[in-house]
Amino acid sequence: MRRLLPLLLCLLLLGHWVTAQIKGTVTDKTTGKPVAYANIWVENENLGVTSSEDGSFFFADSSAVGKTLVVSSLGYERGRFPISALQMKVQLQPSAIALQEVVVKKSKRRNKLVVNSFKRSKVSHSYGTYGGPWIVADFIPYQTAFENTPYLDEITFTLSSVINQAKYQLRIFKVEGNGEPGKDLLTTPLIGYAPKGRRKFVQLDISQFNLKVPELGLFIAFEWLLIDENKNEHIVVSQGTHKKTTATFFEPSINARRLNGNENVTWVYRQGKWSNKWLNNKSVKGTMFQLTLSD
Repeated sequence: MRRLLPLLLCLLLLGHWVTAQIKGTVTDKTTGKPVAYANIWVENENLGVTSSEDGSFFFADSSAVGKTLVVSSLGYERGRFPISALQMKVQLQPSAIALQEVVVKKSKRRNKLVVNSFKRSKVSHSYGTYGGPWIVADFIPYQTAFENTPYLDEITFTLSSVINQAKYQLRIFKVEGNGEPGKDLLTTPLIGYAPKGRRKFVQLDISQFNLKVPELGLFIAFEWLLIDENKNEHIVVSQGTHKKTTATFFEPSINARRLNGNENVTWVYRQGKWSNKWLNNKSVKGTMFQLTLSD
């Protein structure tokens, strides 16, 4: 029996190591309420998740202990939290955003301006996520033509999804002094549901917010939600070894078209930070969104 004790102890330790997970909850520091769909990354690592509707999250990989968690969410300050244990309680500080007063207008707006007119046939590439809650953002520079039609009324884009009603979030960001996306311009969640199919047009009416395009421009961003109902698992075969593995993707994907010159630059949020360089360290010039402005 004594000879079996070391073996049993090793098996118990091995079982704990295999099943060890980093678990936690994200809550509002002021109210204590859970924060749903928070964007959570292990800093500088390709390891990220989205909090569920009750604010809970977990990483199956416990090797992140000793590293830093970067957590962001609509309406909150982005925070950095040391991962010191397998159980975490993350509290986010609400952003002090001064919302513009909503003015009810008697007459409907008439003058319209369409920016980055989008056609399905012009799609050149798509963005999807595999392994992290990415955010991709289009920079929309201010134009003098916006003076007569300053209000952002509608955002149009196309999605592809093999799952019906895959959930995603749109974000609208200010432009920081260094040119990267900054704080949210809206605190109201813009949650959408993708129709099943390829290159399906989606139109989002945000005229009720009376949001003016700032003189520095703004960013329109698409955020993936790494939640169970968005999972798409399928078999991937390695070209060299022909080995089959199960890969997990999260729907939907968003379509884009490449533009000439420096009209728009796509920024990417991954590993807890923004960058205007893609995985191949090259800039991606293009647009995902058509905007409709009005007076």
